[in-house]
Amino acid sequence: MYYCNELLGLSVLSLYEGELLGKVDKLYFDKKLKKLMEIELLSENDTRFILQTKNIYHIGKNAITVKNNQAISLKVEDVTLTLAPINSKAYSIKGEFLGIIKNFTLNDKFLCEKFLLDNNNTLEINLLASCGKYTVIFYDQTAHVNLNKFTPKTTPKIFKNKQPQEAKVLPVEECDSQIDLIKEEVSSNAVEVEQQKPNTQTADFLIGRVCTKDIFNFNNEILIKAHAVVNKKNLKEVNKFGKLRELMLYSK
Repeated sequence: MYYCNELLGLSVLSLYEGELLGKVDKLYFDKKLKKLMEIELLSENDTRFILQTKNIYHIGKNAITVKNNQAISLKVEDVTLTLAPINSKAYSIKGEFLGIIKNFTLNDKFLCEKFLLDNNNTLEINLLASCGKYTVIFYDQTAHVNLNKFTPKTTPKIFKNKQPQEAKVLPVEECDSQIDLIKEEVSSNAVEVEQQKPNTQTADFLIGRVCTKDIFNFNNEILIKAHAVVNKKNLKEVNKFGKLRELMLYSK
């Protein structure tokens, strides 16, 4: 049996290389605090390493030994693990303060067995309900519920549709007036659109002419090169960018 506090501060030695790899600084458990998974080491040059418990060769009174230095790796954050909750407050699911966790025991397979509180009381691992950053919740002997039922819902809220507003009924004369305004607006828009359409038919006489200078679009990209013969394709491109007048001036 091991006490967590006894592991903190122990040196970690590599047997093959005969080196001191660092000292135990932090202990990490799984989310349910059932098993010690990783030990964080702090080396003499302040580099942090991770030692997985499966790579431990032996735990002695003054040091932990590993086979070689490949047993450790540089520290990488792992959100799936939980820092040992020493000095965390313990509560029951009924909201009763049970004490402050000062230590807990592990068996030879690094499985947690019981928690030791500051008031000399102990709590068995089978009473553990959940573990947060600063608090640990335990089941009450008389109230053992399934916390999975308390899982937050992730489905979006459904909002009630607003009641549709009543349609406003206009007098016949006002309706006719509104219709006439809409017709006028549609007609003017149609004329404007028609005016904006490229018209290459009126410039068909340019086909076959030879352009006498380079003609460019607004992005300074060439539309038709000097000495090129005007055809339907490049005429359409010139018209698209409003350069017909320029082509008329510089073609023969």
